[in-house]
This record gives sequence, C-alpha cells and structure tokens, in this order.
Amino acid sequence: MNSEPCKIIALIGPPNAGKTSLYNHLTGSRFKTVNYPGATVEYSVGRLRKQGDLTPLSRKGDECCEPHETKQQLEPGECQVIDTPGIVSMIPRSQDEQVALSALTSLNSFLAVPNSSPHLIIVLLDATQPARHLPLVRQVLATGASVVVALTMNDLAKKMEQDINADKLSGLLGTPVVEVDGRTGEGVTELLAWIEMRTPDQPKVISLPSMPTMQEIQENFRWADSIVLQTVRNSQNKSSAHAELGILDRITLHPVLGLLVFALVMSTLFGTVFWAAAPLMDGIDSAFAYLSHVASSLLGNNWFGHLIADGVIAGCGAVLVFVPQIAVLFLVMGLLEDSGYLARGAMLVDRFLQLIGLNGKSFVPLLSGNACAIPAAMSARTIPGRRERLLTLLVIPLMSCSARLPVWGLLLGFLIPPDKLWLGGFALTGIYVASITFASVIAVIGGKLLRIEPSLTGFQVELPMWRPPTLRTILVSTLDRTWSYLQRAGLVILAVSVGFWLFMNLPSQDHSVATLLGHWIQPLLTPMGVDWRVGVALLAAFAAREVFVSALAVVYSVQGFGDTSSGLLDAMRKATFDGSNHLVFTTASTLGLIIFFMIALQCLTTVAVMRREVSNKFAFGQMFGFIALAWILASVTVQGLRFIGIA
Repeated sequence: MNSEPCKIIALIGPPNAGKTSLYNHLTGSRFKTVNYPGATVEYSVGRLRKQGDLTPLSRKGDECCEPHETKQQLEPGECQVIDTPGIVSMIPRSQDEQVALSALTSLNSFLAVPNSSPHLIIVLLDATQPARHLPLVRQVLATGASVVVALTMNDLAKKMEQDINADKLSGLLGTPVVEVDGRTGEGVTELLAWIEMRTPDQPKVISLPSMPTMQEIQENFRWADSIVLQTVRNSQNKSSAHAELGILDRITLHPVLGLLVFALVMSTLFGTVFWAAAPLMDGIDSAFAYLSHVASSLLGNNWFGHLIADGVIAGCGAVLVFVPQIAVLFLVMGLLEDSGYLARGAMLVDRFLQLIGLNGKSFVPLLSGNACAIPAAMSARTIPGRRERLLTLLVIPLMSCSARLPVWGLLLGFLIPPDKLWLGGFALTGIYVASITFASVIAVIGGKLLRIEPSLTGFQVELPMWRPPTLRTILVSTLDRTWSYLQRAGLVILAVSVGFWLFMNLPSQDHSVATLLGHWIQPLLTPMGVDWRVGVALLAAFAAREVFVSALAVVYSVQGFGDTSSGLLDAMRKATFDGSNHLVFTTASTLGLIIFFMIALQCLTTVAVMRREVSNKFAFGQMFGFIALAWILASVTVQGLRFIGIA
C-alpha cells in the first residue's frame, strides 16, 4: 500500500457560485445541485479524478441521508476534494458557515487526517458579481495557504457584456485564476493541471481572522472595486438578454403579480404530476395485476401463494404505482431550480415569513421539506437565529413530503372521478397550500411560546441569473432522486408488506395480531370515521408514510374486499365496517384522513433527526403534539361534515 499521506483540497466560495457542480466534475460524482442559497449544509469528500477514475469516495445529497457522524477513512497517496457550504466571509455567522470554515481550520476533527488544514484551497469567484466576492478571495489569500481561484458563471457574465480578464486578475491576485464552466466541464482540465502544480506536500496551518472593523470592511470593498476596474471589460449598453432578465424579475418579484405567477406555477406543477404520470401509473398497475395473477396460478391456493400475491405483490405494487408521480414532481422541481425561479421564491416569501416569525432563510429548509423532512432539518443549520431555526424545525414536518405523495394519490384518486384528472392538480395544490397555511399558524403560536428574542440578522440573497435549464442534468438528477427514493423506501415497503401479511394471518385470520391490535384502538378511530383496518395501516405508517398504502392493500386483500387485479381503490369502495353495510371510505372519512396525514408526524426517522438537531423534549413533544392535533382536527372534520349532511 502506498504510505504517502493523502492530500486534501477544499472548495470554498459564496453560496450559489457552483461549488457542487465543480466538485462533481473534479470527482466524477453526480450530486444534485440547486441554484438557491443554503443547499449544501454538510460536507462531501470525493477522490480527485485521475486517469479516468470517476469513483466518488462518499455521497452527500441523498434525499434522506444521515449527516456524517464519524471520521471518513481516506486512502493514502491520493488527493481528496471536500465540498463545503457557501460562505461570504471567514467570520462564521451560522452552523453551515462553521462547517465550511472547519474544513480550513480543524479538518482533522471530522476527517481521519493528521493535518488540521487542507493542502490546497480552491476559491470560487462568481464572474457576474466579482466586487462582492473578491473580499473573500482576499481573506483566503491572506492566510498564506496555497490557493487557486476558479472563475465561474463566465457564460452569464458575457451575456451581461461583463468580461473578466482572467490573466490580468491572476497577476493582480498573485495566484492562478482558471475559468471553469460547472455545467459543461470546460476549464476543468486546466484546473486539474494547476491543482497538480500548486498542491504542496505539507499544508499551512490556517487560523480564522479576527472580527474586522468597519474601516477594514470598507477598505476590502474599495480594494475589490479597484480590482474590478482593472480587470473587467464592461460595456455601457446592456444587452437585450440582460434587459429581458430585468423584466422577468420585475414580474416574478412583484408583490401582486409575483404571487399570481407563483400560484400559476404551483398549480401547473401539481397538475402535471397527475396527468403526465397517469399513463405510466396505469402501466405499472396492470403489470402488478398480471404478476399477482401469475403468482396465484403458479403457487396455488396456499399460505405461500397468498403471501406472495396478497402480501409482497399487493403491498409493493400499491406504493410503486405512484413512483411516476414522484419522478414527475422531481423533474418539474428540477426545472424550476435550474432556471433560477426558486431563488426568486425565497425573495417573494420573505415578507410573509417575517410575519410569522421566520425569514427568507427558512425558505430552503421548508422547500426541502416537500421532498423529505430529514435533509430539510439538516438544511435549517443555515439559519443564524436560534429562534427562527427552532420555529423552522417545528413546522418542517408539516410540509407535504414526497413520502406523502402516494397517500395523496390514493385518497384523491378515491375522491376524484377518473375522467376529471385535471381536478387532481387543483386538489393537490390545495393540500400543499393548506399545509403551508397550517404551518404558518403553528409557527405564530410557537413563536409566542418561545422565550427567545428574534434574531437581528436580516435576510439577504444573491439572485442567480435566469438561464435555460440543462435538460440532461435535470434528467440525471431526477433519475438519481427517484432511485434514491426507491432504495430508501423499497426495503421498508417490502418488509412491512410481508410482516403485515403475517400479522393479519397469525395465529389465525380471525384472531390475528393485527386484528386484536386494531380492535383495541377502534375507540380512537371511530370519531375519525374509519375502522380498525385503517387504524393498523396508520400504525404501520410510522415506519414511513407511504407504507400506509401498502399496508392498506395487504389488509383488504387478506380480508377479501379486493385483490391486486381489481385494485386498491376498488377494495376501498367495497370496504364496510364489521357486521354492517356502512362503507368505511366516504367523502367525510377520506377528507379526515387527508387532514390527519397533513399534520401527524408519521415518520420515526424524522423524530430521530429532530432529537439530534434539538433535544429529546423537542422531538417527542413535536411527535405526540402533532399526532394529537391531527386526531382532533380529523375527527372534527369528519363529524362536522356528517352534521351538515356530507357522509
């Protein structure tokens, strides 16, 4: 084995400057990148690309991954690249900035390396706004470390007729400046050459600078302005493309028009989730129906045949049929992210978030919560104020995560006629709007209960330029995120489907474990208008929210209300209470279940993350509080609808 110690290269730069895109090119990774601030809150370590080796050392960015808790074991004799959260200064103000600066000053605290500082620092400089980002470059250069400057966003700068002379900038800074394109990889070969030349055998120990005075801050920006004047060739006439960008911002950021555009975009997004995914869902449903028929024919009418047909196939198929909807959601969200629209969303909602005790910094965690609460909770580390961070963590589980999408698809599919799928888009939009509204109410109430002063830190965001989305990148990201969902949820769904079938049949079907448990909790379910079968499926959902669908499919297959060939929706339409002809699923009870799933904290992994991010008291109080509130509001909804004659 090569005994030469590994060398560490750190990527440092402002938010939204393209660090993760560059990291992907340097390591051959395919991590999801987004163009709004706060996307990266953990570090990533990857092996520097060399002689066609594109294997990443580790992954960050999976939808429900855990943060790194132990030191990474690095191979000796190699160069490793570490991607960090965005910073604008070497004076940390939040947890994510502290993570980035730890990569410069205490590297051995979270990586298994002997040195506290990296061998080489690559500082990213956004070519569209050099005057704002050059002070950070100056701070890094002042440490005396070996530095290479990567000049990014050059294509956008040229559209603005703002061309930077990289050679002259390199001479003024006294360090190599390399133009790179994070989308195409142009310039990465030259950067790799400079990395090889500029990486020393031993790193320089770096310490953080002291808090600068106002005079020093002003002097840094005067220095940056002088550098810009000497290196930037800027035409006095704005290009037509740049003028169009101003028009788009005036529309999307307008306090009235912007909200209308936002509502239209969201309605289009959720409508697309329904109609675009429908053909694929029908195909998957037919495939599982065929598999169930084949399994029943081959295995016969025995316990093993029923386990495979009613347990494995019925349970897994009931959830996997909604994967096209999840993929379409990821695809459309990727288009919005890559275009630059979601960064405008942060600006648009900042005023509203301030009214409920939050600010625009909460936008990214709340938005991430629509994918998964776990990375959303981790991304809340970007929020400087403790009060705002706790309130954000409090309401993140109320965001409608992707694991709920199969539940929404099932329940809305029961309520909405098959020939009016366009109503599904509006209904799904309504669910998301209701989730946000309820989260806002909880944030206001929570803010009054918290005895913590609001942070004086305001919200600032550097808006990225509008740009056409890169379809190939978005498709790859969509496939990765969908596959990540399948990997995360697949084994859980399979295990719960098999286990649930056993619970429904052992020791006997009439006196099974699930039946006894369901009848025990029936008094709690009656006000919600559902029976014990739905109750045991709700309990199974604590493993993962989407498991509710597979558990329900297994229950009704075993109970004889339907099978995979007739579909879960058909089984729900036939299901009645024990000893009665009263239907379990009605308009009232289905709406009650939607209310319950909007509020209840039905994911134990989320509880574990909240324990780590805050405390046991916070996590368990949040879990039991939301469950109780969900039960109360669902029961009130069902009984209220029945009172006015809606069964």
